[in-house]
Amino acid sequence: MKKTKNTKKAITVITAVLLTCLCLASIPGIVLAQQEGYEIEDFEATTEPTIDGKWTNSFEWSDASEAQLVGDVDASFKIKHDNELITGDIINYYLLIEVLGDTASNPEDILEICIASAAETGGTPIGGTEPQTDCVKFDYVGHEQSGFTMYRGDGSAWAEDTSYSWTTDILIVSSVDTSPLSDTAHLIYEVRIAAAAFDIHPEYWIRVAVHDGSNTADSVWPPSSADTPDDWAAVDTINETIPEFPAWAILPMFVTATLSVIVLRKRLTKRGTQP
Repeated sequence: MKKTKNTKKAITVITAVLLTCLCLASIPGIVLAQQEGYEIEDFEATTEPTIDGKWTNSFEWSDASEAQLVGDVDASFKIKHDNELITGDIINYYLLIEVLGDTASNPEDILEICIASAAETGGTPIGGTEPQTDCVKFDYVGHEQSGFTMYRGDGSAWAEDTSYSWTTDILIVSSVDTSPLSDTAHLIYEVRIAAAAFDIHPEYWIRVAVHDGSNTADSVWPPSSADTPDDWAAVDTINETIPEFPAWAILPMFVTATLSVIVLRKRLTKRGTQP
């Protein structure tokens, strides 16, 4: 028995839905599972954050990827960047670190950020088991500028480097406040790092660690030593804004559409066999 026009139309519509779901699932930046080791995506910002140590509004950091630190204190961080309008070069990298397990500001609190960057765009960090010349480390002890120290690797160890401008090249601000993650006030850091000031190209690795001075607890992502760049996380820099529909939203759509096709085909088959 020939298919009716309505039958053909229904199959066409459902096929279009399935193709749409497949296209959404293939958008760059949507990762269903991590590759070997640790990796995080660094998307282009839709909102430039105000570096004041707190969420200025509920969507200020909703355009950034997130990773959960591992250790004794509950903490996570988000990351994103902005680009120069004409050249497309990255201007700043932004990080938000929330230490949910630390509800007080303590002079012994520590934020540590390590970055290893390729010498040029398209390259790869040197790597190794010692801090290389393409590695920088930012230590922020307490919550004042006086507690900040920058280091560069020399191939075998870290050496202090003072060739930076606070506020212009790097700025870190912290506070104890609530956020979309928790209604309980907790320690929050906001960080802005100028890409050109530290020669940070899109191909880079990162390590983020926190120390809760009140409870003598530590957490880090990925679990690694500050002295071993080979163990840091790879960053997938994507010069596009974060997809509006993440994988967890797309998969149910795809599954639902697939089941709909199966059910409809069965019904059409039954109708087609009726006299």
